[in-house]
Amino acid sequence: MCYHISLTKKDESIKKRFNLSPNQLKGYRPFYHRSGFENKSIYIIKDMEPYNFLKASWGMLPKTYNFSQRKDFLKRTNTLNARAEGLLDSPLYKEPLEQNRCIILADGFFEPHSFNSKNYPYYIKYEDESIMGIAAIYSKTYDGIYTVSLITTTANSYFEEIHNKKNKYNEYRMPLILDEGVENKWLNSSLPIQDVNSLLSSFTNKKFQSYTVSKDVMNSHIETDYRDILKKVEYQELNTLF
Repeated sequence: MCYHISLTKKDESIKKRFNLSPNQLKGYRPFYHRSGFENKSIYIIKDMEPYNFLKASWGMLPKTYNFSQRKDFLKRTNTLNARAEGLLDSPLYKEPLEQNRCIILADGFFEPHSFNSKNYPYYIKYEDESIMGIAAIYSKTYDGIYTVSLITTTANSYFEEIHNKKNKYNEYRMPLILDEGVENKWLNSSLPIQDVNSLLSSFTNKKFQSYTVSKDVMNSHIETDYRDILKKVEYQELNTLF
């Protein structure tokens, strides 16, 4: 599952990509690694005309909750990711899917590769290193904090080789990265649900690159939000190149 992302781009790149005003980017800070298990903000775009650029907390809470309940709620219910296939059947996810869709901004993400019962983290980004729009849903808590769940879908052959350990549903997964041409549709809260469903089966057409990085990225006891965490690390025991 996708619990780790980066967003290293400067203000100007985000402003140009989404036609944002400088005022909307006030307070934005790039990061090299952000984990869903941390209590740190990520950035989302919600709605359209104009886009709304916002800080959000990873792990969607019911709108009746206060943000102070986040830790206890996530212990019981992991909402960092949400399976595309079950959203409409979920009491928690159905309404946000219909009304509160957003995209999580990232320019890369980290996935574990299993080999001989050990995990090796891969960093994955577009070949052109541009910004990704990852499909997500959000709620606004009772005390006014945006919280989000990143949507995952069945992995294609490329991601199946990287994140090669199946989940409890016996599936390989990948984040639902939207093609830039359909982001406006996804962000349109009045889009008919049948069209929303079709977007849940879509995926970007852009090409990816990937390579192994330090195992520190998966260690919650180490500070990993620094530039060199994105450097390639070679592991001699791994013979497969992606």
